[in-house]
Amino acid sequence: MILTRPFRKPFWILSSFINKHKKLILSFTIIGIIIFFFSKNLLPLIPKTNQHQKIGFVGQYTMNSIPSSISQTISRGLMKVDSAGIIESDLAKSWEILEEETLYKVYLKPNILWSDGTLISSKDISLDIPDVEVSYPDESTIEFKLKEPFSPFLLLLTRPLFKNNTISAGDYMVKNIKYQGPYLKSLSLTGPKNDLTYKFYPSHYAGWLGFKLGEIDQLLNIITNPLDEKWAKKVNIEKTTNENQYLAILFNLNDNNLSSKPLRQSLAYAIENKSKEGETRALTPISPKSWAYNSKAKPYDYNPTQAKELFDTFTNEASLSGKLKISLGTSDSFLNLAEEIATSWEKVLNVDIEVKIINSIDENFQAILIAQEIPLDPDQHALWHSTQETNITHYQDLKIDKLLEDGRIISDPKKRKEIYQDFQKFLVEDTPAIFLSHPTTYTITRKQPARTVLAGPIIFNLLWL
Repeated sequence: MILTRPFRKPFWILSSFINKHKKLILSFTIIGIIIFFFSKNLLPLIPKTNQHQKIGFVGQYTMNSIPSSISQTISRGLMKVDSAGIIESDLAKSWEILEEETLYKVYLKPNILWSDGTLISSKDISLDIPDVEVSYPDESTIEFKLKEPFSPFLLLLTRPLFKNNTISAGDYMVKNIKYQGPYLKSLSLTGPKNDLTYKFYPSHYAGWLGFKLGEIDQLLNIITNPLDEKWAKKVNIEKTTNENQYLAILFNLNDNNLSSKPLRQSLAYAIENKSKEGETRALTPISPKSWAYNSKAKPYDYNPTQAKELFDTFTNEASLSGKLKISLGTSDSFLNLAEEIATSWEKVLNVDIEVKIINSIDENFQAILIAQEIPLDPDQHALWHSTQETNITHYQDLKIDKLLEDGRIISDPKKRKEIYQDFQKFLVEDTPAIFLSHPTTYTITRKQPARTVLAGPIIFNLLWL
């Protein structure tokens, strides 16, 4: 090969360098090739530190009420429940219900282990359930004696189990638990491959702030998407419809005007858009995935004519003069939706709506727009029975009370389904609440920086020494 004059000098310098260092270059080339071809076998042998995931949840929880996605991660229970609310065995092999449904005998599976590798014995399992006597006839049997029948009892046995409060029946061990008052603030777990820390925030705003400050790497199931253009590039977003929650307007039936059923029904018919595009309409307080769901409950589709007729019935009964004023409270997360509903009410009816942001529920509220978690079992005694302090609407109906009471003492699935079908039908007809939608929720995950592949740069650097 004949080189022109401009290229001769660089070529001589390069040839001289290669001749002088050819042994060294050849050695490093061979080493680089060996590293490249054997890195897949060598790298797994290098000890790795556990990855640490920090996950945020919005809501106030105790260890007995944490979301099932967390409880199933940190430990197993005697039972587990599927998305339709049907109970299945987990650590339990089988169970019997005896003595007029007041005695539950649970039999453990053989050779099941705690996370420390020791065998699980019935006497290791401690479940603090009020008004329930627990006994251990042998190492594989637990007996629960109830004072009276309680058909959702098996759901209580889905709680995650621990030995000495730290050793789980799963892959993780509890490292640390912090509380803020009676509620969980954080829960730290350590496992064979990764560590987990769950942080709990009282509001969507607090959760998003914690994400921005780097307290968590993932924020689960938030109802509003707070991302601006800058942050959208830094995160991955997963969008789902959460059928285990509903958005609803709850009325205070102690209010002189809202105690009127025609008024509440007129307000229900006067809402133009009860759900956003892509969301599922909520017809009742029970999830559409539940075995007890009643899909034939009255939907209260937008009907301004019907709304005006019912409103006229109310005004005649109440001898109302002038505009009716209603206060609609909500959180910052649902402010836009509340304002849309207020506009719809004012367009159809002779009402004046004051929308306001609230941080807590005042005893004398009129109407509130909130998101509500749906219990996995259709039993909603705590929310709607007239004797319960947690019945914030102050709804009272003897028929509903009886259905809720029967649903708690009858275990036969067919009879229970009939009870809760009727419960939904009559409750929705009375309209102590307007059920709107099952909300869209977002899981926001911080993007991880790309990993550096080691083999390529090592070979590159070695070849150019």
